[in-house]
Amino acid sequence: MLKALRNALGFGRAAEHKAQVQDAPAQPAVSPKPDHFRLGNAAVQAENYEEAATHYASSVAQEPDRASGYIGLGFALLQLGRLPESIAALSNAVALEPRNSDGHFMLGQAHLRMGAPEAALQAWKRTHAIAPELEQLYCDYCLLLFNQGQPDQARALIEEGIQRFPKNADFKFYLGNLLAERADYAGAATVYAEAVALNPDSPHLLSSYATALMQTGGQDLAADVLKKAIALAPDDAGIFSNYLLCVQYGTRLSKEEKFRVAQEFSERFESPLMGEWGHGRRDLSPGRRLRVGYVSGDFRNHSLANFIEPILTHHDKSRFEIFCYYSHPVADEVSQRIAVLADHWTPCHGVSDADLATRIRSDGVDVLIDLSGHTGHNRLLAFARKPAPVQMTWLGYQATTGLRAMDYRITEESLDPVGTTERFHSEKLLRLPSSGTFSPSPESPPVNALPAFSGQPFTFGCLNNPTKITDEAISVWARILVQCPDARLMLGNATPPWIERLTAEFLRHGASAAQLLFKPKVGLADYLGLHHEIDLALDTFPYNGGTTSFHSLWMGVPPITLDGDSALSKVGASLMRGLNLHQFCAATREDYVARAAYFYTHKDELSAVRSSLRSKFSAVLTQLAVDVTAWQEAALEACWNEYCVRTAPASAMDGPAA
Repeated sequence: MLKALRNALGFGRAAEHKAQVQDAPAQPAVSPKPDHFRLGNAAVQAENYEEAATHYASSVAQEPDRASGYIGLGFALLQLGRLPESIAALSNAVALEPRNSDGHFMLGQAHLRMGAPEAALQAWKRTHAIAPELEQLYCDYCLLLFNQGQPDQARALIEEGIQRFPKNADFKFYLGNLLAERADYAGAATVYAEAVALNPDSPHLLSSYATALMQTGGQDLAADVLKKAIALAPDDAGIFSNYLLCVQYGTRLSKEEKFRVAQEFSERFESPLMGEWGHGRRDLSPGRRLRVGYVSGDFRNHSLANFIEPILTHHDKSRFEIFCYYSHPVADEVSQRIAVLADHWTPCHGVSDADLATRIRSDGVDVLIDLSGHTGHNRLLAFARKPAPVQMTWLGYQATTGLRAMDYRITEESLDPVGTTERFHSEKLLRLPSSGTFSPSPESPPVNALPAFSGQPFTFGCLNNPTKITDEAISVWARILVQCPDARLMLGNATPPWIERLTAEFLRHGASAAQLLFKPKVGLADYLGLHHEIDLALDTFPYNGGTTSFHSLWMGVPPITLDGDSALSKVGASLMRGLNLHQFCAATREDYVARAAYFYTHKDELSAVRSSLRSKFSAVLTQLAVDVTAWQEAALEACWNEYCVRTAPASAMDGPAA
């Protein structure tokens, strides 16, 4: 292939990929016809694709049986976005030369951009069979396989790519992503570290590496890695969001410092977008049906679905028209259930934040609700453009987003007592009597008798994400084990590096390695079954368990929880007090140790709680789903009415909400 064309296609080293398109044969010194193929190549080198397409079309007309002309034409048309014409030209090329790997590769690109992923898969499957040495293919093909619900095939492909090209950091990056999607964070961290060694100045590699470190309990190291990534890519909002999430898990920064970081996010990423604020005309008449939009990447088999699905199920559709904007690339059976509950379902992965904001405006959404905060797949930069008159954040992130465009954060008095946390928020706190409900898994096994009564050692347990297990929590749990020498502590989601680190920490605080029982990450049914071995759960702090605590209570295992001074550290106490289980709520770390030790010696009392907990919790959840939805709907209408009162006298055209 002509070198300029090969460079434009990004096919890598010429020695590793035999060209399928040859330069035109030498012409006589004086030719009666211009050599349009060579002229097209020159235009490609100058990145003048309109001219290139014209010359290649003339070349094809002159030599309709020559595949290289169609390849050039297809490439130029692909660059111009004239996709149907590009597909036609490239299809002609591979029909003339069925083993032309460049033609098949570009044909896959064109089909994918046309929104035909199955056709792209077939084209790239053929490309791989013809030219497995084509380095450029692996990342694109791997991502497509994953997005099409074929993660095993994606992993096999990228592992082959690593074998062929061991110095390609991107391939290790993709493998790390696939492992992280499977929650093999220890494996992902190892692969990311290898990729970082190959490319230490890649901010995206560093950010992904830090995320894996967070998930294996290395919050402080993760924060340091993310600081380096931010320095390398100061304009990358996703990396900055990762840092904001990371600092929420640890105690290195004070509440004031965390809020300042959130404000810095706003200054850096929101301020340049404030000129885009605006959301078109709105009907401000009272009592009309409101358009409510939810934005999340977690409308899937994810913990957030347990909390939002009951709300969507109970929404009064006569008063609210529901829009769901889904930002994750893969839909599953949970996605399908949630899509049915919405009036409008809009997949938006791959859609830019600017285009998503435009879509939300065109949908006429009145109240837009973020369910992610600074967690993965968030679309905060769409919210930063203020596409809806009233904007809120809820559920997925128990802290401020930092955005001035976010009008409210939905919470409750028990999580954010009046007068305590307002100064740490850019949003106005919208307090409901209760701000969350939960849908238990149908895979839940029945509650069993207290395991300690069966002759096994008394077992404390924590099945939380390792990200939440801080050094402070370890020191307190070790004190419990020292006071209860015959007891043991089960820790879930365990991986070898994490096991080594935690064991060392517990030993340093005086506990015995024999008291530690590590369990690997397992599927939901087996995870729920682990509760049959746990007598009493230990909640994490300062970042309390959420979904984990709900599952634990459903399985009859109450957690000891430490009441903190922020929303994310008050979740446990709020939940337990709502169930009238005050005896499991500790005010201090010393109190936490004392309460755990108390139930270690008062097994009959703990057994009585266990045997009655599911029926009690079931009744609460059934009513809570109805109540929380009603409270939320009343709050949405109140906030909308307030907006209308504030806005109507000013202009028929809505401006940004104050």
